[in-house]
Amino acid sequence: MLGFSIQAPVFLGKASKDSTNDLIAHYDNVEKLLDVLKTAGVGSIEVRILPRGADESAYREVIQLIWNAGLQLSIHGHVAGDFAGSRFAENYPSMSYVLSNFHKYQTGLTMALHAFDAKTGVEEELHQQTVKLLHEWVAIIDAEQLPLRIAVENNRKKSSKVDPGDSIDGVLRIVAEVNSPHVGITWDMGHFYSNLMDTHGLKLPPETYLEQLPRDAFLEKVIHTHIHGLGATGTHNPLTDRRSLPLELYVNALQRVGYSGLYNLELTMNKFDQDQSLGEHVLASVHRLKEATS
Repeated sequence: MLGFSIQAPVFLGKASKDSTNDLIAHYDNVEKLLDVLKTAGVGSIEVRILPRGADESAYREVIQLIWNAGLQLSIHGHVAGDFAGSRFAENYPSMSYVLSNFHKYQTGLTMALHAFDAKTGVEEELHQQTVKLLHEWVAIIDAEQLPLRIAVENNRKKSSKVDPGDSIDGVLRIVAEVNSPHVGITWDMGHFYSNLMDTHGLKLPPETYLEQLPRDAFLEKVIHTHIHGLGATGTHNPLTDRRSLPLELYVNALQRVGYSGLYNLELTMNKFDQDQSLGEHVLASVHRLKEATS
């Protein structure tokens, strides 16, 4: 199934950033964007991002629009927040509405999640903090018998951050130490390619793809994806330019190991080059992904 991320401000009624309605591809409203995406073959929408302490009532309207449109939902979560309790909704208060209602529209729920990171600190401590939190959440998921899967995401390396999840090995180590069927990996293909380009000293995607892949131990743990191209404005660009991401290579690698999760486009629409309309970029990206996964 194809998925598509919608940025958090849209859920809060703010569809414009740099130009009118640019966060919904310049469509008149969210309903129109959802209709266009569904017609193009998208079956799921990801909330990007739902902080633990966010006002869950502020997200309800658009979440319900997604379900009413016949689309499923996934969540891009966040680890930060000082919440506790015996139920998952107490540990993640902003998920209350989703947890109470998702079973009406879908059989399970996937949450993408970054590891704890910091501007300064010790990577090993952040790793252990992440593993500890996931152990706590897994115990609650087991106790409540929630059909919820958590997918730890590989992040982009940044010199300004200490991040135990900014490499393939770092994410794989977290997931291996948690060792639960409820916890897998989000393969962020754009972040992976960005890091690979950095190791080759490249600022822009090369004409000929860099064909290195994560090892099978990583691929076999992937349960979710974030897919975006690279371009002059960095990551989270459309897939319109085929050089932006070796998409077909990555999809083939996942299919080879039996991947059955979402292929989720994660685009930051106000970053796009304006050689085409936002809507054209979005639909071209969906079309390329649909062809690659067929």
